[in-house]
Amino acid sequence: MAESADKWGYPAVSYCFEVSVGKFTGIDLLFSEVSGIQMELETTEIKEGGNNSYTHSIPGRVKYTDLVLKRGMMPKSSALFSWCQKTIGGNYTKPIEPQDVTVKLLDEEGKTLITWNFKNAYPKKLEVSSLNARASGDSAIMIETITLAYSEFERKY
Repeated sequence: MAESADKWGYPAVSYCFEVSVGKFTGIDLLFSEVSGIQMELETTEIKEGGNNSYTHSIPGRVKYTDLVLKRGMMPKSSALFSWCQKTIGGNYTKPIEPQDVTVKLLDEEGKTLITWNFKNAYPKKLEVSSLNARASGDSAIMIETITLAYSEFERKY
């Protein structure tokens, strides 16, 4: 069971995390970076007639940013890549098969600190890094970026 946030006693580190995507397993889930864990409340500005000194900000819907997963490109066949290719290039001949995604922030001992659960995720963009004959160091690694849309997320401690 995860420790509550008030018992940590130190800031969490961002490099210890684990990702699971629906039914996929093993090497498909080795990601080097996760971004896009963000929600925002949309607002509408209402101007009051006769009063030009301020506007009223009215809350609206919750908007979620896309979840972006990055990993080193794998030379072997990948079920996750196949799902992305089938979804993005499917021309809607078959229904999209959304998957739930879980991202866990871990402490340095591998214990779960926070869990984010993303509901009904599906790929909307697949990208690979540029080919560059002069690349060196970290830029020489081919990176595969998978961008997922989802309906909502929740955070649990």
